[in-house]
Amino acid sequence: MFSPFYRLFTALSLVILLPVSLVQAAPSVADALKLRPVQKGADYDTPEADKIGDCTIKAEKINGSTAWVIRGPQSEILREFGDTNGDNVVDTWSYFRDGLEVYRDIDSNNNGKADQYRWFHSAGIRWALDQNEDNIIDSWKLISPEEVSEEVVGALSDNDLDRFKRLLLSPEDIKKLGLDAARAEQLEKRIAAAPDKFKAILSAPDLKPGFVFSDFGGIKPGMVPAGSQGVTKDLMVYESVWAMVKNGTEHRQLQLGTLISVGGAWKLIDGPTLGTGQQVAGGFFFDPGGQGIGERAIVGSDVAPTEKLQGMLADLEKIDEELNSASQADKPSLNKRRASVLLAVANSSADPSEREQWLKNLADSVSAAAQEGSFPGGVAYLRKLEEQLAESEDAKDLLAYFEFHRMAAEYYGITLTQPDVDISKAQEQWMKDLEAFVEAHPTSEHGAEAIRAMAMGYEMSGQTNEAIKWYRKILSDYPKNIAAKLAQGAITRLSSEGKEITLKATDLKGEKVDLKDLQGKAVVIQYWTTTSDVCKADHAVLKELVQKYAPNSLDVISICLDFNRDAVIEYLQANRLPWKQLYEEGGFDGRLANELGVVTVPLTIMVGPDGKVISNNIQTAEIETELKKL
Repeated sequence: MFSPFYRLFTALSLVILLPVSLVQAAPSVADALKLRPVQKGADYDTPEADKIGDCTIKAEKINGSTAWVIRGPQSEILREFGDTNGDNVVDTWSYFRDGLEVYRDIDSNNNGKADQYRWFHSAGIRWALDQNEDNIIDSWKLISPEEVSEEVVGALSDNDLDRFKRLLLSPEDIKKLGLDAARAEQLEKRIAAAPDKFKAILSAPDLKPGFVFSDFGGIKPGMVPAGSQGVTKDLMVYESVWAMVKNGTEHRQLQLGTLISVGGAWKLIDGPTLGTGQQVAGGFFFDPGGQGIGERAIVGSDVAPTEKLQGMLADLEKIDEELNSASQADKPSLNKRRASVLLAVANSSADPSEREQWLKNLADSVSAAAQEGSFPGGVAYLRKLEEQLAESEDAKDLLAYFEFHRMAAEYYGITLTQPDVDISKAQEQWMKDLEAFVEAHPTSEHGAEAIRAMAMGYEMSGQTNEAIKWYRKILSDYPKNIAAKLAQGAITRLSSEGKEITLKATDLKGEKVDLKDLQGKAVVIQYWTTTSDVCKADHAVLKELVQKYAPNSLDVISICLDFNRDAVIEYLQANRLPWKQLYEEGGFDGRLANELGVVTVPLTIMVGPDGKVISNNIQTAEIETELKKL
């Protein structure tokens, strides 16, 4: 019996992929959308039943190959069924979310059956092989440590031993590692015992049915160099890996042990054990002395912290749920509790890098709450922790992190909220404080963040030359920092008047937009978000201008910097804006914002018919005056 997938798959794969006018008609959208990925769990877009009539399907050229492309009501891509080898038979089936491919079935040998499965973009990096083409994964060609841990939890939840075994090093993998005979034998013994551990954990009374994966962790990956510990090749390994599972209202930690990278696919050598059990897998390469043999026992005090940690994580989750629905009056006490729990979690972390991450999380959350006014004592709290960190020579970078976040909380949460504040003087002092911070911490990675805040401050106060000076300092002193892209873009924008700028993208209808193609008309480029009332008010002005001057004298391009694509689509469906609408993932951290260093909205740029910028920050009320001059 063929599966429903195979029957549909065959129906589409036999459709010849030539221009539709030359052959039979395209398959219907409804039939094409009935196709489902071979592997379960892919999260992709499918239109509601009443929207299917607004979707289209047609043959298109994709990277030199022909494909049936299904597009949604906003011309967004939903599916691509392609012919990659030119034999006029579909051999790849791609599924999209938010306009990006997230999953693909592949028939690599062109025999009409899928034998490879791949995940992309927000769905991860997995690449699975199915040699016997029975729709069941046989092995992983590519998989990350995080995805391995999630697969282990999924295998336990489904009681699927075979799914777990696929994650273990195979005998062929061991041969590729270049281990000496003794270590290869140790590894084989560990792997042979792994399935029994998997079976044993299923009967653990602490693991109730219905548990789900919630987090991943471990000491950072390391390299075992060729010539050490009896290995003849460099090996990438990840020791002491764990997965956190949500078990009802509680959290449980699964110890996964050591992972080894084989050609990009991370593989297990041990079976999972509960963190609250009496045994956990010992490290194989990084244990003292490099022994890596057998198990190490958890005794006495080591058990309690793990159980205590689980309780604290559950408490954090509960507090976050309460904060989501809390009144403004209740938030201060909840934020204070949250800070206390985060500090306790940090202090219970044995691994220094994990402890540092928890402390940074603490600084972030306290600073944010203090800035919005929901943690009145937040600044004093951060200052107290600064004093404690200052006593440690090993905490200089962490101290800088806390100092910067305390400064931001103090400026935005206290200084600017005073009823008699002199904004210009406060801004001037803020610039001085930031400059002093950079001088005090010249090698800290957080210097870039402080300089960026300075540059933004000068830009917003109209001091363009000062802003450019500090953006350039980011490029010279922190060229590899994430802020460098934004800084370069801001310099380009702030110095763009009288010059040409570049803007290329695909709009929400799937059409290419290139600023160069619009020369001959004035172009207004508006950066906006759905949460800004000022931006929405500007839309009314732009509508009037479009009605009056388009299409002969004016083009408008709006670039939404929302982080949620659905919010953009929903707004545009309710508010028809008759001009080009651009959106890409990432919001203010995305490409469209970084290319011109956009850090706040609304921001409107006006380009003349000659392609040169007239104004790099024009108010919508001023646009018509400029149009009349033209």
